[in-house]
Amino acid sequence: MKHIKYILKTLFIISGILLLNSCNKYLDKNPLDSPSLDNFYSNATEANQGLTGVYNAISAEMAPTNKTPLYSKFDLFTELGMERKPGYSWGDLGTGTYLSNNGAVAAIWSDFYVAVSRANSFIYGVQKAKSKLAAKDYDRMVAEAKVVRAFAYWHLITFYGDVPFYTEPLAGDQINSIKRTSKATIINFLISDLSDAAKKLDWLPTQTGRVSKGVAMGLSARLAMLSKNYQVVANVTDSIITQGPYSLNPQYKNLFRKAGQIANVGNEIMWVYPYGDSDPGSYSYLYLVQGSRAQDGQTSQAPSQFLVDLFECKDGLTIDKSPLYNPAQPNQNRDPRMKQSVIIPGDTSLANINLVYHLGYYTYKYDVTTKKITLSTTLNQDSSSYGVYGARQMMNGNLWRKYSQDRDLNGSMAGSGDKVGWIFMRYAEILLMNAEAYVELGNLSKAAVSINKVRARAGMPATTSNNAAELRRVVRREKMVELANEGLHLADMRRWDDGAYANKVMNGILYGESTSSMILVANKGLQFTNPAPAPLFDATLGVPVDWTNGAAKRLYREQRFFILPKHLAYPIPQGEIDKNHNLTQNTGY
Repeated sequence: MKHIKYILKTLFIISGILLLNSCNKYLDKNPLDSPSLDNFYSNATEANQGLTGVYNAISAEMAPTNKTPLYSKFDLFTELGMERKPGYSWGDLGTGTYLSNNGAVAAIWSDFYVAVSRANSFIYGVQKAKSKLAAKDYDRMVAEAKVVRAFAYWHLITFYGDVPFYTEPLAGDQINSIKRTSKATIINFLISDLSDAAKKLDWLPTQTGRVSKGVAMGLSARLAMLSKNYQVVANVTDSIITQGPYSLNPQYKNLFRKAGQIANVGNEIMWVYPYGDSDPGSYSYLYLVQGSRAQDGQTSQAPSQFLVDLFECKDGLTIDKSPLYNPAQPNQNRDPRMKQSVIIPGDTSLANINLVYHLGYYTYKYDVTTKKITLSTTLNQDSSSYGVYGARQMMNGNLWRKYSQDRDLNGSMAGSGDKVGWIFMRYAEILLMNAEAYVELGNLSKAAVSINKVRARAGMPATTSNNAAELRRVVRREKMVELANEGLHLADMRRWDDGAYANKVMNGILYGESTSSMILVANKGLQFTNPAPAPLFDATLGVPVDWTNGAAKRLYREQRFFILPKHLAYPIPQGEIDKNHNLTQNTGY
């Protein structure tokens, strides 16, 4: 394909790529920015600094979300999550009420094109330092930049479909005249590019936070999945499974704890954005935005009732079928990953020792010294208040536990800064892509092997079905519950059934937990006094789709909308179209 050369009009602010600190991660937010290539990349030191700048561009702390990892928002645009506040740019991406001038749409576009431009400039400019580098190091560095570029493009085509595509620096006016390239063309190029990059990389990264052979291959599988090239997905993931040094960490919850990420048992975490212990400015506010307002959090991001109800009971049956499901105690007898992923009424969470934690209508104070909870039946029993500032202080009754470490904040907001790294890729995703590919190819026995590896780690019974439709339901549910709140589901939601799946699950009122009060029953724990029944599941999809049988007993939020084919892609930002009249708009905007 035609490669367009691009030399930027403004300096890349070289100091911004010298250090991995929080200030530098917000540089170059205009996607047209890139480094001056005239006086840089003249030696090995500058080459390494330039590569650091490429990684900074896809850091988990991307503007405008400040210290909140941008990737944590992506599942909120699907049936798996929700924003606290509808009616603003980020919340509108979940409700389906966004327009082409939406600020979040523009921010995501800008951020990932910064990454593309930095990678292109590095690959082009580092040739000046080639003679100063060992051949293996040079090849590795170029390969790493190619992987980061593919990572950025995967997000761009997932969000927008056909997009401007360039693999070298552009020059002058070409910036504002480039046309869109088809998603299929981009995918084919990137898969080939990643195949070449993988040959130059080792199975394990040279340091935490860098990409590897496995990551390059995993991205190839993601790209092939977008185009439904299931044979390529199967081939690539088979190679990772049989040749790579990866296995599942026996402790699921440790994947989302700092100590567990450092240990990285089984090398399950293939690529993570780490927060440095020695750098006081390197941290995430994810705990703050996901935590309950009763614990000095904001409850800005929460799991949906859809996700909560999607977790099977421990017998392997969905809650509409399992005799183990009790609507009065929906947190009991469920897939163990549920308690490790979400917090719902009846659960407990390590609270701020100088604050209180609201659960149901009652107020509980958790003493981190005695490890005991004291119940007060006189505080915050407002039966009419379920909003952000109500007794539950958790919007729909649910909170994220994943990426929100349980710990004592000791009455201080200072503890809200979190050092838990954001995972870009892990081995469980590879297994589940492998399983889904083999389901679609009709090799059900191979699909079951990969599915059951993930289920076994979770403590769930193996699936024994030899029915393609049932295995498709199982692997889709497995991908959603295993990878919830990891920012990957949007691509699947839009791809499944050519958008018919999304149309089914993204239209309607966003319901929440039961509105009834809870009582503490001896030897049984907390129970709803008048619980809502289990929702109705779609027989074909195997997911909850209808909560109206208990609507009067549930919390509820906004109406969501999904229109086909419009909402299979976000609009090209209006500001980009205004600058470049060669850009066409997506259907429906």
